[in-house]
Amino acid sequence: QMAVISAPPEIRDSTGVYVLEEHGFIKARDSRNGFNCIVERRARHLSPMCYDAVGSTSTLQATLMRGDLLMKGTDPVEIEKRIDEAYRDGHLHSPQKTGIVYMLSTEEDWHDQSSGGVTIHIVPHIIVYAPYLKNSDIAVAKEQVWKTNRVWIQYEGRPDAYLIFPVGGTWAQP
Repeated sequence: QMAVISAPPEIRDSTGVYVLEEHGFIKARDSRNGFNCIVERRARHLSPMCYDAVGSTSTLQATLMRGDLLMKGTDPVEIEKRIDEAYRDGHLHSPQKTGIVYMLSTEEDWHDQSSGGVTIHIVPHIIVYAPYLKNSDIAVAKEQVWKTNRVWIQYEGRPDAYLIFPVGGTWAQP
């Protein structure tokens, strides 16, 4: 349920769904429209996401790998090193064309350890794939990240980097 609410209501019933079980993610429902929903796991962060067909064959694969490694007890820093290596050696690949990820859930918090453990409530947003792009490429300074008056890059400089477009509200720190 948490994964599916990340998608617009009109496509929810036709999306594929992945759920995390003891040994990693399993497909609980096949997609009938090219979209696949999942609750991504990263260190101290749960992200309900719904990938389009482009992302389902690219960045979703990194999310599935991340979940498998997490369930094996792999340290989060080591997980990201392995994800980076999988991109370098060709086991994972960045999106080959523009596409989107819906993140329309209102149930997401980001625990930002790089900012002294600040918790940021995440409002609904849409992601556009932007492999290797950096915030400096689009004139976004560090202090403008997480601000509603800017589109900004998450995971800048990485093959799975993306632009974030907030919709329907403002970023708010509790």
